[in-house]
Amino acid sequence: MDGIDRERFGPFVAKLRKEKGLTQKELAQRIHVSDKAVSKWERSAGLPDIALLIPLAEALDVTVTELLQGRRTAAQTAVSADEAEAMVRRVLTMSDQEQSRGGPDRKKWGLRYALCLVPAAASMWWLVRGMADDADHWLTYQPAAVMTVLACVFGLYFCLFARTRLPWYYDADDIGFYQDGPVRINMPGVRFNNRTWPDMLRGLRVWALLTMALSGAVCALAKWLFGPGPLAAYLPMGSLAGLLAAIYVPGRK
Repeated sequence: MDGIDRERFGPFVAKLRKEKGLTQKELAQRIHVSDKAVSKWERSAGLPDIALLIPLAEALDVTVTELLQGRRTAAQTAVSADEAEAMVRRVLTMSDQEQSRGGPDRKKWGLRYALCLVPAAASMWWLVRGMADDADHWLTYQPAAVMTVLACVFGLYFCLFARTRLPWYYDADDIGFYQDGPVRINMPGVRFNNRTWPDMLRGLRVWALLTMALSGAVCALAKWLFGPGPLAAYLPMGSLAGLLAAIYVPGRK
């Protein structure tokens, strides 16, 4: 069974929102999502989670049936059993699509990851060669090499396999950690839900790609300017501040 028609759903939501005189941000606040999520729906680039259909329909003063069909229906129009079954199947399909790993932008982030692998590979070649050829100063190269490897591993997950939408219980409860198989993020004072996670995920992706591309270059530049001392060794570790910011800034909103 085909899923919800995104090309019909998006314009319908945009039309209803404008009829009520709401901005995307105001509608997003009413249903507790980001305005970027509303923009994505209206551009037909994505679909909301099942749990959001009722609050979205209520915010727009339509029935869930009308929302799923992407059009207003007459009050006396009855929905047959077959039509109801079809809509339920479409909702389930929609949920599977929206919770797919990597999201609708997976190809775009995958391409960016692949491009950043080139400078990451060059950095690792230079760093490993430096550790082999300059044994007296191997500590100069080790931190940058570790950061590059970590960024490649986590970047692969965040860009291609991370959930783009968290399960419903993250919104229902006050949850301060993220767990997906072996990947676990737990930071005091941060709340993980579907209002904060999209910005966190975007920040983590950017952090991973920049670290992949720049760790070796930062180490090489610092070594050239200041010699193989502590500054050259630990300046690439400053990337950890970006990692913390990617989580804490949106997570504390």
